[in-house]
Amino acid sequence: MRFKLAVIFLFVFQFVSSQFTNTDVVAKLKTERIDDIISVNAEATNATEVYKSLKYTFSIFRTDTTKTVSKSNQEERFTLEANEQKSLTTTTIGVDEKDKIVMLLLIYEEDKIVGKARIAFNEKDQKKEKEEEYVEDDGIVLKGIVIEETKTKPGKDFYDFFYTSYTLNRINGSKIVGVYEKLSFGRSTIIQVKIEDKVIHEFLGKPDIEYLEQMSKISIRRVYKYFKDLKKQKRDIFQY
Repeated sequence: MRFKLAVIFLFVFQFVSSQFTNTDVVAKLKTERIDDIISVNAEATNATEVYKSLKYTFSIFRTDTTKTVSKSNQEERFTLEANEQKSLTTTTIGVDEKDKIVMLLLIYEEDKIVGKARIAFNEKDQKKEKEEEYVEDDGIVLKGIVIEETKTKPGKDFYDFFYTSYTLNRINGSKIVGVYEKLSFGRSTIIQVKIEDKVIHEFLGKPDIEYLEQMSKISIRRVYKYFKDLKKQKRDIFQY
């Protein structure tokens, strides 16, 4: 009985939590296509009566026929007055019918995602098992997303190692993975790999390529184990 109550509470908590996305702050991606060129406008709307101090990340993922993934990322802080709508960024990209392109806009308020929008081109329908799907109430699917918030060259070098390995191993996790860097004592920094609010691995940032590559391998193993355990947990719940 206690297990049943715990499962019910988990589902209710997840359902209630998801209601806060695109509620107070609404993220939108507007596109216009002319031949092989797509114009994209990322927008945010404050649906409340209070001033908002926010941050956005706008990412474009391109997967070619060899399954190689390239990523461009833009982030910036911004503010919204009550009921204000604002254009955050505009860009154009070329489209190859053979490439899969995913555009993702995430809006943060104090490191919490409060708005998101996703658009994909040339995305083939694939059968997905229930335990491998992560679909929000608004129908947005977030899989295999890695975000970066580093401050130094060692932090960026680690992210490059980690993201390359994450892609090559096709982890394609059902939750957003973040690589963060924060200031520590003196001039040192702490690099963290987090899944949502859970710290998976953290270590002292050092300008040592071999050290950073080794930390990347450790982080990838722990991230892989996290998602593996998560899928097992979901299977156990469904079976129960």
